[in-house]
Amino acid sequence: MRTPSMRTPFRVRLAALAVVALAGLAGPAAVPAQATDNVPCHTTVKRDLVDPSSGRTWPGTDVMYCNLTRGHVPVHASRSPGSPVVGHLEQGGAANWFVTEKKGETYRDCAAENNWWASTRADNGRWGWTPEVYFAGGGNYEDDAGLLMPGSCTCANTCAPAPFWAR
Repeated sequence: MRTPSMRTPFRVRLAALAVVALAGLAGPAAVPAQATDNVPCHTTVKRDLVDPSSGRTWPGTDVMYCNLTRGHVPVHASRSPGSPVVGHLEQGGAANWFVTEKKGETYRDCAAENNWWASTRADNGRWGWTPEVYFAGGGNYEDDAGLLMPGSCTCANTCAPAPFWAR
C-alpha cells in the first residue's frame, strides 16, 4: 500500500529539491547588524574651545561625556597607534568629555580593537585623539552610539578649515 508522501508527483518533489539546493548555494542567511553600544556618550554641554596653534576660539561647542573602561587612557597626537602620546585621561568612568569621533588606524588593547578615535583634551591640556577601545559598552570596530561625527563641507568648496579637534 502506498503512503500519502509516495503519491506526491515526481516533478513536485524535484522542484522542492531544486529550491533547497539553490538556497544552499546562496550561502547562509544574512544576519542583520546589531548595535551593541549599551553605554553611549551622554550629557552634552557647551565649551569654548581654543585652537592651541592659532588661538582661534570656537565658542559654545558641543562636547559629550563618555564612559571609559579605566583611567590612565592615552591621548595620541593623531588617529594612529604609532603617533606620540601627548597626554592621558587619568580618571575612568564618565569624567571625560569628547568633541567628535573619526575613523583612523586600528588600535588594539588585548582582545579589544577599534579604528574609531575620539577627539579630546588630555588632562595636561594638550589636544589629541583617544582610541575608542577604551570606551565602555561598544563592540570591536563600532563607533560610539552617542558621540557626534564632524559635519561635512557643503558650501561649494569655500568652507573654513576644519576645526583643530576634527583634523
